[in-house]
Amino acid sequence: MTTPTPGDNGRETRIVEVQGRSIVVRQLIDLQLMYLNRYANILRGGDAKADEAMSLVGKMLNILESAVVQADDRDYLESLAIEGKLEMKDMMDFITAFGEPEKPKVRRGRPPVKRA
Repeated sequence: MTTPTPGDNGRETRIVEVQGRSIVVRQLIDLQLMYLNRYANILRGGDAKADEAMSLVGKMLNILESAVVQADDRDYLESLAIEGKLEMKDMMDFITAFGEPEKPKVRRGRPPVKRA
């Protein structure tokens, strides 16, 4: 875990290894994660036409690229993708690096009061 750097908007950052290079990524916000999940569900459903599916994949890549802190790291990832050396699972590590989101804590009610 690293400390936030300027431009990170105070979000936590982590280092993810991609093809032997250390990439600093910032944590995605909840809304970005929701859109990634939404697009993945549409693609999994198989109902999207080819052009719509490509558009959704592009949107997913844009969200994942927004997590990369350094511009030269984004260029590196783009070069890998163009060369066919980058897979989506490599970029999905940008999400899993931060672990599972915490589940909300449930408050338990008080035990019943015994009245005499």
